[in-house]
Amino acid sequence: MTQKFGIDVSELAGMILVAYNPDNSIRWWNVSATMNMAFVMFVQYTLIIYCAVRMYLGMESKLQMLSMSLRNLHQQFFKTLVLQMASPTITLFAPAILIICLPIFDLEIDLPTGIFLCAFTLYPAMDAMIVIYVVKDYKKAVRSKANVSIEFL
Repeated sequence: MTQKFGIDVSELAGMILVAYNPDNSIRWWNVSATMNMAFVMFVQYTLIIYCAVRMYLGMESKLQMLSMSLRNLHQQFFKTLVLQMASPTITLFAPAILIICLPIFDLEIDLPTGIFLCAFTLYPAMDAMIVIYVVKDYKKAVRSKANVSIEFL
């Protein structure tokens, strides 16, 4: 970029949501966009937590009518759901919130963005691994396939 445009890349903002003008006045449009994104994420997680609690409390009495094996399966699926909610929080939304909100604090930090990109790409694999790890029937099937593959080698 230096040769073609005469611009030093280290002097450019990494995001369009720059919170302050060069004279240190606040760019209200950019700050309101940042707050809007944070508000949307807050509403989403509030709804998820509310629905999870309601589902847990509502299903507790209904589970008493099921057999023990079905209760265990339901508990495994509920744990899977909770972990599947936590994994995108850790791998997608936490890094995104950090990247979105950092310009507000006007900190000059060199973030290792490769870590964030790795976290973004890990999420789909983690989602499947959670189901395989938590649900016992899937875990048994994967172990038996792995044992057959190892014996084949």
